[in-house]
Amino acid sequence: MAVELLDDKKRWDQFVETSPQGLLFHKWDFLKIVERHSKYQFLPYGVYSGDELRCIFPFFFGRKYGLTALKSPPRNTQIWYLGPAFDPSVGARRASAREKIYDQVTEELCREIDKIAPNFVHFSTVPNFIDVRSFIWKNFTENSEFAYVIDLERSLDEIWASFTRRCRQKIKRVRAYSPEIQQTNDVSTLLDLWRGGFTERGVQAPLISDSYLKELAATFPQDITVYTLSIDGRLAAAEACCALQKERYCSWIGGASTRKDLGVNEYLDWEVMKRAKSEGFKKLDLGGGAANVSAYKAKFDPALELYCVVEKKDTLWKIGLRVRQLLRWRANGASSSSRARPASAEAAGAGANGET
Repeated sequence: MAVELLDDKKRWDQFVETSPQGLLFHKWDFLKIVERHSKYQFLPYGVYSGDELRCIFPFFFGRKYGLTALKSPPRNTQIWYLGPAFDPSVGARRASAREKIYDQVTEELCREIDKIAPNFVHFSTVPNFIDVRSFIWKNFTENSEFAYVIDLERSLDEIWASFTRRCRQKIKRVRAYSPEIQQTNDVSTLLDLWRGGFTERGVQAPLISDSYLKELAATFPQDITVYTLSIDGRLAAAEACCALQKERYCSWIGGASTRKDLGVNEYLDWEVMKRAKSEGFKKLDLGGGAANVSAYKAKFDPALELYCVVEKKDTLWKIGLRVRQLLRWRANGASSSSRARPASAEAAGAGANGET
């Protein structure tokens, strides 16, 4: 096998469309928008067997504080899953043949990684792609994460009945206010509401910039939709959703509301489920998340789908991470000695999965 940079939008997107792992996040224009706004260099790797393209692997190269990193995806892009996407014939092969291809692909990619010699390598796989053994055998670490997924192939009555009693009560109560649901491609209202929720907690919103999300929405108007919920003409909740794949819809960015006395987020999520089902989607992806958000998602009785976060850090990166943590701890102690900092702020400051 051989690896090279595949600077061909048409061939790249054609491969994404046919790959079982290919998502909206893998699309060429999506990745180029990430490059423009993240200050990372997009490296569109393709791995070939002869003339046959077997795998694409979008990496991003960046430098910060004198240290270098390869990431798939970069931080604060709101890309939950990325990493490798394989030709559909690979998954159809027997285990021994499939493992051989995974090993060969990993070998070729690691040669490229060694040429760059980054201090940190990080990638997240798509849900249900969990065979990263070939990377583990090359001294990468793997952490298992979970996506919360609603099965939309069930009837609406079955889906409704699976919610907790308290969740159904909240939705019924909001229904009594005759809420208005609207769909738009304008993300401005969502951003104001969403960022406000983070500001209230003293945490920076995990997004590169507002212009980044606005460009994504303008580039993919058929795939990215903002749902707003209003009561008596006033905005109560909003969230952005996207079509990750032909059969997989995603409740993407949101969770903020202006009505803390009502279950407006639960109502809006239920409306998104119904609309996604009516449009032929078979799954609604609620994403992953830490313990503080799992309780909310669990009330919808989702299934869990595994995905992997794979990393390798050298000594300099580990030292740099430790120094940053100590400086942050000291700054926090000096500025708020009488007020405990929210736990979520620690996570947001340190960066997901050991990033600085």
